[in-house]
Formats: sequence, C-alpha cells, structure tokens
Amino acid sequence: MPTLLSPTATALLPLCLGLAALPLCADSLEPMELPTVLSATRLKQAPAEVPGSMTVLDRELIRASGARSIPEILRLVPGMHVGYRRGNQMNVNLHGTNVTEARRLQVLVDGRSVYRPGLATVDWSELALAIEDIDRIEVFRGPNTAAYGANALMGVINIVTRLPLENHGTTLKYTQGTRGVRDVYASHSGGSLQHNWRMSLSTQQDNGFDHDKGGNDYRDGMRATRFNLRHAWQLTPNQTLNWQMAASEASRQSYYEFSTYFNHRKGSTPLDLAITAHQPDADIRGRDFSTLGLWKLDINPDHQLQVQAYAQHVERLRDWRVCESPVAFSPALLELSGLSQLAARRVRSYLESTQTESMDSYIDYYMGIEGEAYTPQMAELAARVRDQVPLYSNGDPVCGRVNENVRETRTHIEIQDILRLTPELRLLSGASYRHDRASSETFFNGTVDNQVTQLFGNLEYRPNQRWLFQAGGMYEYEQLIGDSFSPRLATHFFLAPLHSLRLVYAEAVRSPDMYENHASWRYRLRDVTGPLSGPLVHYGWARGPADLHQERMRSHEVGYNGHFPLLGLQLDVRAFQERVTGMNSEPLKVDDFRPDNRSSIRFKGAEGELDWAFSSMDRLRLTYAYIAFDASNKRDSRLTARHSGSAAWLREWPGQIRTSLIYYGADHLNELRFERLDSRIEKQFALADRSSLALALTWQYRLDDEALTWKENRFDSRSHYYLSAELNF
Repeated sequence: MPTLLSPTATALLPLCLGLAALPLCADSLEPMELPTVLSATRLKQAPAEVPGSMTVLDRELIRASGARSIPEILRLVPGMHVGYRRGNQMNVNLHGTNVTEARRLQVLVDGRSVYRPGLATVDWSELALAIEDIDRIEVFRGPNTAAYGANALMGVINIVTRLPLENHGTTLKYTQGTRGVRDVYASHSGGSLQHNWRMSLSTQQDNGFDHDKGGNDYRDGMRATRFNLRHAWQLTPNQTLNWQMAASEASRQSYYEFSTYFNHRKGSTPLDLAITAHQPDADIRGRDFSTLGLWKLDINPDHQLQVQAYAQHVERLRDWRVCESPVAFSPALLELSGLSQLAARRVRSYLESTQTESMDSYIDYYMGIEGEAYTPQMAELAARVRDQVPLYSNGDPVCGRVNENVRETRTHIEIQDILRLTPELRLLSGASYRHDRASSETFFNGTVDNQVTQLFGNLEYRPNQRWLFQAGGMYEYEQLIGDSFSPRLATHFFLAPLHSLRLVYAEAVRSPDMYENHASWRYRLRDVTGPLSGPLVHYGWARGPADLHQERMRSHEVGYNGHFPLLGLQLDVRAFQERVTGMNSEPLKVDDFRPDNRSSIRFKGAEGELDWAFSSMDRLRLTYAYIAFDASNKRDSRLTARHSGSAAWLREWPGQIRTSLIYYGADHLNELRFERLDSRIEKQFALADRSSLALALTWQYRLDDEALTWKENRFDSRSHYYLSAELNF
C-alpha cells in the first residue's frame, strides 16, 4: 500500500534522499541522543536548536593544537581574529574592529565573567587558568546580550573547565622550547561518591618577540604562576554544590612608556639628551584572585533551580621613574590643558615645527578644524608656555616616580530557573545583581563604582517536530549608564532531527567602561629631583565625558546546522549582516583623550565550519569566514580580514601515536598577512597499571614573512618548536 506524504514532506523528499547520512527523514522525526551546548541561551540545547552559530572546541582539538594560550586556540573559530600588541599582550575580536582593543566580547570561565569592568579588556596572559584544565571552549558567534548582558555585543566565549570527577590521579607535565618557552603543570584529583576535587599548579614563561622592525631587542617576555582548586559535592541525589578558587601572579616585561611633552629625540640640547637617555624598564605585575560557588537543585525532571555567586579581585601594578621637561609642569600649561587639551597639544606641535606664521594663527586654524574656539585667555597662556621653553633647554630634567596601578573588584550573584511548562514549552528565567569597583589614583583619581541589575529569560516553543520558535531578552539597569533591553527572536525549521534551517534577529548593547566614561587620568610625580620640587602634577589630563551612551548592534542571520552521524560529519554555515552604531573608536591617550559615540561599522559575510571524522582514526576540521565591512573610523578596519580560516587534520596511528597538522590563514590583520602551519606528534607509553607517559613535539612554521599584527612584532626565525613530557599516575 503506498505511503501518503504531506505536501511539506513531499517537498523535502529530494533533500532527504540527497542526505544519505539521514536514517530519519520525512515523517520520521523521533528525538535522537545529541551532544548539547550550554552557552547560547543558558539552556542545554542540541546544536541544531541553538539560535545562532556555535563553535565547540573540545579537549581533543585543544590538545592537538599544541597551543600554549587561549587566544591561539581561538584561531580555530571562524571569523575570530587574534591580534598581538606585544608578545605578552593579545587581543581577540570576532569579525574585527580596533586591533589594540577587545571591548566587545564577553569572556566567561565556568560562567564567571573575566571581562574587566574598569578598562574594558581581557588580560589573557594573567588568566588564572591552565590550558590543561580546560574541558572545552564554547563560542557563540554573534550578539548574545539577550543571554549575558552588555558586553556580549559580538559574541560570548565560555571556557568550561574539567570536572574533578574525571580521571582521579596525578599529572606532571614539563614543556620547553625555543623563544624561551618553559612551562610546568602539576595536578592531583581524588574523591569519593559524594566529594570530588582537583587541584592544579602551573607556571608559564617565554621571551615574547625577538626584535622590533629596527632590529633592536624586544623586551616583552612573560612569566605567570597559576593555582586552581575545584570541588564538586553531591549533597543529595538531586542537589549539587560546586565551588572553585583560582589565583594567579604574573609579570609582563615592558619597555619605557611615557609620552613627554616635547619629542626630545629630535633635539640636541642637554635637556633633550638627558631625557632621551632615560629609558628604565616599566614592567607590569598582575595579581588575580577569584572564588565561585554554584548550587543546583533538580526539583523534578521538568524543573531545575540554580544559584551562582562569585567574587574576584584584579590588580595591575606598574610604577617607574620618568624624566620630563620642567615646562610640562608649568602652571600656565596646566591651566591651558584644563581649558583645552587640543590647545595644549597645538602649542607643542607649533614649537616643534618650523612654522613661519604666528603661533596664534597656527593654533587658531587647527582648533577651528576641530570645532574649538581659541580664546584670548588661551593665547595668553600659550605665550607664557612658549617663553618658558628656552629657560630650561640647557638645564636638567625633572625626574620622579609615577604609577599606573589599578585594582578592580567584582561581586556577582545570580538565580536561574528552568521550567518545562508543557511538552512543547520550556522557559528559562533569572535575575542577577553585580557590583563593580575600579580604584586608581592615576586613572580615576580615586574610586569608581557601578551597580548592575539584570532580568533575563528565554522561551522555547516547539509546536511540532518541524518547527522551533525562541524568544529571549535581557533587561539591564546600570547605575552609571541607565537601562536597556536586548531582544532576540529565532525560528528553526527542521529538515530532520539533526538538521535545521534558522532565521535569527538580535539586538545587543555594549556599555562604555569606567575608563572611557569616567577617567580622570593624571600622572603625579613623587620623589622628585631636578629644578623643581615635588610632588608635581603632569600637564596631561584625560577626563571622561561621563555622558557616553551604549553602543548598539542589530543583527540578522540565516543559517544551517546539520549532523550526519553515519558519516561522522557536522556542518554549520551562516550568512549574516551586523551593524554597530554609537561606537567609541577615538584615541584614549592621556594627552589625546577623545571618547565619543560617533563611529559605526557594518559587517556582511558568511562563515562555515565542517568537522568530519571520516574514519575511526582520522578527523578533518575546516573553517572559513568571508567578511565585508564598512567602517566610519579607519581604526576599526585594522583587525578585520576579508578572508580567513583554518584546516586541521588529526590522526591516531597504531602504536599510540597521535599527529595533527593545522593551517591558519588571514589575508589582512592590520595590513599584514598571516599564514602559519602547526604540526604536532605525540607518543603514549604505558608504564604500569593506570600510569602512562606522553612525549610530544609541537612545531609552528610561518608561511609568510610578515610581522605579527604590528610591524615591530618580529621573530628571528619562522620556525618555533617546543617539547613536552607528561606523566600520569
């Protein structure tokens, strides 16, 4: 007897026949056991149900990459761009924008935000987290303020650490290689039916880049020590309590960074020579501490309640001795800078130039271009500054100690409820409260506080096996900014249980950080020597406007996610259009501090990733992103590659040998091409019962001859390798 198909099923039949790996198609849409992800909507969902594109970097892939840092692992994410300001300072941006900033990605470690509230960045080098402790990294590629609030503008990176229930025992690992690589990792885990714990201690160091574009030694090495403790407690059959503690101490080398009022390298007076010769080290010391607790209660199979709370403290300490012209501390220049930073800078540029026109005409012209008025009071102060310059040119500089110390704290508590209302309807709802504080005499002239309250939810409705509808949103109130609402709507049509087409519309926001909006940045000199007595205040004064509003994004996406279990193939592709308005892209220097909301950028493009286990021993993974963009500010075009991607082949050979070969490429990262081939070979040796030794060699080879992100970031050799030995018992 012939089978009668519905019109929809008839239309889909050719597609189903073409997907040979789909044993269930047409009217056969029974649920299947699927892998799940957590970071998209806070709900456990199969990849085909996620309202957006999700990349999951599993432990096998992380190990096969041989990467020593999380940003290097993220090169495996389509559309993710990694920039190096120096060897110990990395930035990660999805789709791009400014190469020196990473303001628009929310980064979580087990649900705890490591995005700094004071200076809007993620310090990857100082994270209190060892690569060996990571279970997987889930990356939501697209705006996700609806689930995680402001700062998830471009996406969310959630780093999930290993549960202490797995592989009880001890691990010792040592890595050494070129470029000063020397890493040590040790961990021990144990427990019982109710209690399980893991403790790890690790150190990491390297020398950074070898030399700058002039061939000079580049002082940008890094050393970090990290401690982690995680405990899982099964309170009752339906109740768990997990808590963890993490701490790190790091030192990042840095060269002398202090912008003097005049460019003394151009001069030859005794004052110029003395200031130019003063080049002390100005290293950055970091100390981080955090603790987190997560309580979960399964009320019944359809209802779960959880409460999460964490506290963290971040310190970045930097102090050094600077030398400057006495003119930079003159009362006239201080008063002029208070009236107009632009006028103070234009006095400097006039005195450094060989202009034939009068100083007043020169300054008035350039201030007019910027829309500022050059008043008689400013002209009088500028003349007094000019007359002071020759008085000090043959004398000694003013020297003293300054600092850029910053301390930031955050406390956060959140309650979340997941309830299946009917077989077709599931609701997630929650609320949170967060308090942020940033303290710095230099950057804030004291302390800035912010309180954030959030209400969020996601409704999932599946009327039948073909359709899934989702609506989510986040209401957020910030003490320093005001309130906002970020919605997301998504529709999925299922071709089969493991294959869906999706349409997604989302809005998102990013709040200006304390530094952008509330800075009061001035250098105060102590222990002063030279022609003036201290303490002294430098002329430069960066003041936040305190009225910046949030950046806003509107995003449209159409995508497909499919899993072919018989082929071992997973595929995700999407086309997107994103527009960000109200962006702050202007300089944020102490003598050139001009934050505003005037910039915008539009991204259009397509991304895809394919993960194919084409045999029991082989795994192939391909990613590609094409991004076209239109930025109103040239700074936001620096870290956007039109074409980028990766190709990875992982193989397990007989004799417990594993190899990987990975290609990374991007055609334009700050006007520099990037192509690299990484290879890794690992051999396992069984020593005794439950004991093993693993030896691995990782080799990275640059296929291009470009600097890395900036022209001064250079290595002596294209090759870089390191060896590791890992003992488990």
